Amino acid sequence: MKVYAMNISSINPDDEKWYKYLSQRRIEKVERIKKSIQKSQSIGAELLLNYAVNHDIKKSAEWELDTNGKLYLKENNGLYVNLSHSGNYAVCAVHTKPVGVDIQQCRKCDSKLAERFFTPSETTAINCGSVSFFEIWTKKESFVKAVGRGLTIPLNSFSVLKDAVEYEGKTYRFKEYKLKNDNYKLFSCFLD
Repeated sequence: MKVYAMNISSINPDDEKWYKYLSQRRIEKVERIKKSIQKSQSIGAELLLNYAVNHDIKKSAEWELDTNGKLYLKENNGLYVNLSHSGNYAVCAVHTKPVGVDIQQCRKCDSKLAERFFTPSETTAINCGSVSFFEIWTKKESFVKAVGRGLTIPLNSFSVLKDAVEYEGKTYRFKEYKLKNDNYKLFSCFLD
């Protein structure tokens, strides 16, 4: 598995020079987005996807979204991909098995979010300080993306306090990545 990350802070979303590297679908999405940072994140995510896929399969690849909104390559070539972005970063995971990736910029958050979206044991772990809110959040997001069902899986229906989750007879494992900027949490989740 490979995880690619890029700092998107140098992408000016109003400069259409980026459009020649983007799919028509991404251009239309970018043009609907109001906030500049979100436009830059979206542009950066597809630039990174194109780089990662071209680097790993040595040719251009077309991608689609399935009915659950999960990204897939039209010609799979044995690779699975997933994207995420937060703050000044976009990330892309590429693997030979189903994979999910999530990055979150750590900031102050309301403890009621943990009570709403996490299991009681996860909420307790956060309150005790043994794990951070964003560690749990990024692991949960990467898991539902790896499974390919997104938020149709309630986030409080499974725990990510261990390094693996059993789901529908399959094991999904987590891997953490560090960025130079410590203010981010980045996890991938992949089918074992």
